[in-house]
Amino acid sequence: MPSSDILPNTQGSPRRDGFEITALCIGNALGSCGPGAMPLWVADLTRAQVLSVSQVGPLASGELFAMALSVVAVSAWGKSASPRSVSVVAASVAVVSNLLSMLPSVQALVIGRLLSGLAMGALLASATKIAACRRDAQRVLTLMQALGILLMSAIYFVSPALFGRFGSAGLFATFSIVGSVMIVAALVGLPRATDTPPVTYLAGSRVLSPLLACLALAIVYAGHNSIWTYIVSIGATLGFDARTVGTVLAVAPPLALLGPLAAHLIGERAGLLRPILVSLGLLAINIWFLVDATSQILFCIYTAALHVWMLFCMPYAIALLGRLDSTGRFASSAPAFMMGGGAAGPALGARIISADRGFHALALVAALTVMAGIVLFSLATRMHAGRDLRTI
Repeated sequence: MPSSDILPNTQGSPRRDGFEITALCIGNALGSCGPGAMPLWVADLTRAQVLSVSQVGPLASGELFAMALSVVAVSAWGKSASPRSVSVVAASVAVVSNLLSMLPSVQALVIGRLLSGLAMGALLASATKIAACRRDAQRVLTLMQALGILLMSAIYFVSPALFGRFGSAGLFATFSIVGSVMIVAALVGLPRATDTPPVTYLAGSRVLSPLLACLALAIVYAGHNSIWTYIVSIGATLGFDARTVGTVLAVAPPLALLGPLAAHLIGERAGLLRPILVSLGLLAINIWFLVDATSQILFCIYTAALHVWMLFCMPYAIALLGRLDSTGRFASSAPAFMMGGGAAGPALGARIISADRGFHALALVAALTVMAGIVLFSLATRMHAGRDLRTI
C-alpha cells in the first residue's frame, strides 16, 4: 500500500492535510448534529401531531441508541477498516436515511431515524479515530468541535423559518446535503488506512470502581438529556415564541464553551473529584430553576448552563476514569456509556410528560438522576483510593 495512504504521526503536504482536516470537521459536525438537533424535530413532530409524545420519545431514544451501538461497533471492529470507506458508506447512509425520513410515512420516518443514528455514530467514531492518530490531534479536535458548534448554531438560528416553511423535512434535507458534501470530502481528503498501535491490557486490574464511574456518566447523561430533548417544548410552555427559543438555542452552544475553558484554566489544582461533584451539583440546581425561568435572559442563561456544567465536568470525568483504570479500556468506552445514557433520556422524559406530570416533575426526576451520578462518582473514587481522596 502506498505510504501516502497510511496515516502516520506526521502530516503530508499542506494541501492534502487541509483536505483531511476539512473532511474530519464536516464528518464530526454532521455526526454531532444527530443528538444536537434532536429537540427541533421532536418538538415539530409532536406539534404537527405526526407522533405523540409517548411515541416520539422512544424514537429519539432509538436513534441515540443506534448511534451508541455504531460507535462501539466501529471502535471495536473497525480497527482494520479503511477510514475513507467507513466515512463514505456512513455519509451515504446518512443521505439516504434522511431523505427517507422526509417521506409522509411513519414507518419510513422510524426506519430513517434509526439508520441515521447508525450513520452518524459511525461518522463520529471514524473522525475521532483519525484525528486522535495525528500529531496535531488537540488542534484538529478543537477545530472539529468548533465547526460542530457553528453548524448547530446556524441550524438553530434558521430553525423558525426552516420549520415554519418545510417542517422537519427541512432539517432532514439539510442533513442530506451535508452528508453529500461529506461523501466528496471523504473521497478527496481521508486516508485509506491508519496505523493502529497495539493495545496492552493489564491483567487483574480492578474493574468495579471504573465501572461505577462509567455508570455514573450514563446516569448523568440520562438526566441531562431528559431535559435537553424537550427544551423547545419547555420554552413554549414558559410562553416564549419559536423565534425566541431558536435564538436562545443558537446562542447557548457558543456560551457552553465557557465550560471546557474554565476546566482548562483550573486544571487539577482542585483534584479530579471535587470539580465533578461541584459541577454536577450546579447542574442539578440549574435543571430545577430552568423550568421556572421568568424571562428570556434567564431562559438563555439556564439553557446555556445545561451544557456549561456538562462540558466542564467531562474532562475531569474522563481523566478520573483514566486514573481509576490504568489500562484505558473504560476511558475509551466512555462515549458509548454517555450515548447509551443520553439515549435513555428522551424515553424517560416522554414517560413522565405523557403521564401528565408536567415539566416540574421532569425537572425533579432529572435533578435526582444527576445527584445519583454524584453518589456513584463518589463511591467509585472511594473504592479506589480508600479514605485518602487527596490522591484523586
